[in-house]
Amino acid sequence: MKKKIIIYAMLFMLFNSFSLINLEQAWASEQTMTTKINTIIKKNWKNNEYSITVRDMERGDVIYSNDGDKMIRPASTHKLLVSAAALDLLGPDYRFATKAYIDGPVKDGVLQGNIYLQGGGDPTLLPVHLESFANGIKKLGITKITGKLIADDTWFDDDRLAKGIVPEEEAFSYASRISALTLSPNDQYDVGNIQVKVTGTKIGQAASVQLFPHASTIPIVNKTKIIKKGGKSTINITREYGTDRIIVTGNLPAGSEKNTYVTVYNPTLYTLDVLREKLVAKGIQKMPMDIGEVPDNAQRIGISNSMQLKDINFRFLKLSINGMGEMLTKQLGKELLGEGSWSAGIQAIRTYGIESGLNMDQWYFEDGSGLNHQNRVSSMQESLLLYKVRNKSWYFSYLDALPHAGRKGKLVGATLENRLKGYSVSAKTGYITGTYALSGYVQGKSGKWYIFSILTQANKSSAISTIDEIVKQVANEM
Repeated sequence: MKKKIIIYAMLFMLFNSFSLINLEQAWASEQTMTTKINTIIKKNWKNNEYSITVRDMERGDVIYSNDGDKMIRPASTHKLLVSAAALDLLGPDYRFATKAYIDGPVKDGVLQGNIYLQGGGDPTLLPVHLESFANGIKKLGITKITGKLIADDTWFDDDRLAKGIVPEEEAFSYASRISALTLSPNDQYDVGNIQVKVTGTKIGQAASVQLFPHASTIPIVNKTKIIKKGGKSTINITREYGTDRIIVTGNLPAGSEKNTYVTVYNPTLYTLDVLREKLVAKGIQKMPMDIGEVPDNAQRIGISNSMQLKDINFRFLKLSINGMGEMLTKQLGKELLGEGSWSAGIQAIRTYGIESGLNMDQWYFEDGSGLNHQNRVSSMQESLLLYKVRNKSWYFSYLDALPHAGRKGKLVGATLENRLKGYSVSAKTGYITGTYALSGYVQGKSGKWYIFSILTQANKSSAISTIDEIVKQVANEM
């Protein structure tokens, strides 16, 4: 009996000795990491503001903090919160629905009434989906209608532009105007954008300007000229403020082309116009367009269900699509509070944060994309969010949606494909003028994973290299 007691005592002492050694090694690693990160900061960030937090991923304990409670602009790392709220509140299998209706009988190929296209906030609606609606209408035998083609976008309110977008930015592809019925020109999901392509070969003549998809309601002002090959392209493509008029100016060398994406001013009418063009292509007589509501007596004749939210979210975080963030925010407001507005969506997200154990006093935001310069969050809270989501059933799809460092391809490495090569990092990047951010997960040399959030603003030059050096120190020392 005494021998057993002695053996147990020796094992206990041995176990505690190993534990103490491990604790001492961990403490030493943390101290070395702290010293090296502080040296990097002191050397590179003398006149800017920052908030940095590193956590143990398993326990959530803070192992490094430098102004961790300071509230900084999150830029696109704000999408981490919007994404988590959407997955949790709507569910990873949630689908958006766009529907088509008619409100009269079809006699001898003539619809005695109207066709309606009703938006449900789908941020992934493409021209191919409108083609399917057109095919369905054609199969009904309709060749003409006595009424109109009507768009119903009442699922969301009529506030089109997120706060913080200034007039000079409105034509840029990242500053989409938001509607419950909107269209993307491609599977990159540039919500509420149209592609403008400028080409030409005949010197001295105006270039050809084409819109994809074609929309007859978007006028083009063409002030271009084809010059000889090898000349300098001065083509400028923009949208006139407050209208859908696209203005193209400048010189284009023969045989070359200029491609860009421009936001549309009226995304609802643009979507309806593309559907009308597809109907006309199928032999259905061109009809007038209008905006209104689907009446109660209308008959549904078609529905387009989006991909599942977990797949939408993959593109949202990987490609950092601002329009998606705004639409997800409004969708949360509509589904949770019955109002498809930014204010309702923000309220739903804030409630989600509180119920998840976040301190929402350290989160301030006015949009769903992170574009707004008034948005603020602390790294302490953003890193806590990344710890909390690990307990969710949808966590691994959330993790997979983050850009993965040093891995090629827009849908793999995305904004990190040329950064942190050789390191295991999955994180969301963020940038707006003067602000740089990176928040996510990094594997240390020990094999353990860590959570980090690095936010910095008031930068006069790029802060990317310094951010990456900080992440490398976490990986190298832990």
